[in-house]
Amino acid sequence: MNWTAGYNNSVAYTTDYYHEQSPTFLNACLAMQRVSPPSLEKFTYCELGFGQGLTSLILAATHPAGDFYACDFNPLHVLAASSIRNEARLSNLTLLENSFDDLAQGKVELPLFDYITMHGIVSWISDETRAQIMRFLTRYLKPGGVVQVSYNAMVGCAQVLPLQRLLMLGADGGNAAWTQASEFARKMVNLDALHFKRNPDSLGRVEGFDNHDERYLVHEYLHEKWTPFYFTDIVREMAGAKLSFAGSARFAYMSPVGWLGEQQREMLETVTDPIEAEELRDYFANRRFRSDIFVRGKAPLSDLRLREQAEHIHLWGNPAVPYKTAVALEHATLTRSDTFHKPLFDLLHGADMTLAQVFDAPEFAGLTLDAILKLLRLSIAVGETFVRYGAVQPRTTADRLNALLLAKAERGEALGALASPRQGGGAGISVLDQLMLASLYAKADPAKALAGDIDELIARVSRSLAATGLKLQVGNADVSLEETSTRLRHIFEDSGKALVEHAIGLDFLVAQKISGR
Repeated sequence: MNWTAGYNNSVAYTTDYYHEQSPTFLNACLAMQRVSPPSLEKFTYCELGFGQGLTSLILAATHPAGDFYACDFNPLHVLAASSIRNEARLSNLTLLENSFDDLAQGKVELPLFDYITMHGIVSWISDETRAQIMRFLTRYLKPGGVVQVSYNAMVGCAQVLPLQRLLMLGADGGNAAWTQASEFARKMVNLDALHFKRNPDSLGRVEGFDNHDERYLVHEYLHEKWTPFYFTDIVREMAGAKLSFAGSARFAYMSPVGWLGEQQREMLETVTDPIEAEELRDYFANRRFRSDIFVRGKAPLSDLRLREQAEHIHLWGNPAVPYKTAVALEHATLTRSDTFHKPLFDLLHGADMTLAQVFDAPEFAGLTLDAILKLLRLSIAVGETFVRYGAVQPRTTADRLNALLLAKAERGEALGALASPRQGGGAGISVLDQLMLASLYAKADPAKALAGDIDELIARVSRSLAATGLKLQVGNADVSLEETSTRLRHIFEDSGKALVEHAIGLDFLVAQKISGR
């Protein structure tokens, strides 16, 4: 068998961070769906197929009590992630270059794990390789352990199957594989292929190719195997490893959901099997991608146990998101009542709170715990509210990793996120924001530096742009080299303060560092 097992290995994977793989986030998801989570006092964690490794690097930096392992069979990925790990001195992260078969057979000495996570990979590998993963889960997951798995889902991907096959037909391999594949698909569209006229989702993907990183597109489409799964098929496979479905890792899809129409809800209430009902919701939402949580030994939380867990769940408002009565999810737009949603918004934007404190808030007197959870799920789903399970951990390693990531951005190696101890993981940040933040990061008082050191800040960002070949853009148009410094000055003057506040809100910068001066 080819060592790539059907997975396209021609280019390195994109450097993104996936918060749904964070132990603190998964614990919050479990508890808020009335399932008992593992302890975070001392835990073991494994990511299968880590790509560029940014998620495991950030999680190891923000969870110093955890013992992290991450595996990928691409040596380029392992080399790149190992370099960052070593320089950031993340002693609690072990990186492995092994196949899933090696792991499943016990060829590598590993502990039993509290958490095992996988982003996307099960959709892009062969049936045999997926079976190896199931054997690995059977062998190495602890009783009470958690598995997070995300994958391309039916029924939303039904129209994409023919497109993926078409792209594979058009790709001849080599460095130009994606160019050939995408041009071939566009040619079929221009030749009025009836498939695209009758399948608007497929047409929309072709028309949106230019909006995505080519590396993402290669890894999304150009595989020998490309399988969107029905939810019940994944449940059946997981059951073979003694795993039970515990809920979604995406708050917008947690049950009970608020986006169903009244008649849709009434129909689902007649379905007695919760697994069947979950798959039917995929039809109502035309869901394309799932991120699911499974546990080995599902222990439900009574009201008393939920209140105990609620002491560990921390909630706070996102200052960047204003309150709106009408809110959009990826699959629905909801008009919500302000009676309870607005008081919740105001409460969480006024102070950090535990879920236990929200349960006991006078604004929600008379509501059941589940009714309050439903309000919170929507608030988190639309980005109004952040959530973390457990106390904030020491930030020494996170700050060290962030300093390294920002330095890499200045060398033209920008990754997609930085570490946030407050969030128990990371958060995305644009390349320009990284370069501006890099110029501010070493300052004793970043807010003061915006006024007193602005020429130095502009010069540093200008040097980074010049050294990396990046172009400053305004309104999708490149700014000339002669105009770059002037434009940067305007950006620092207009947005510098907001960037510092944003970085404090995401815990990239320490608030006390600024306010204490």
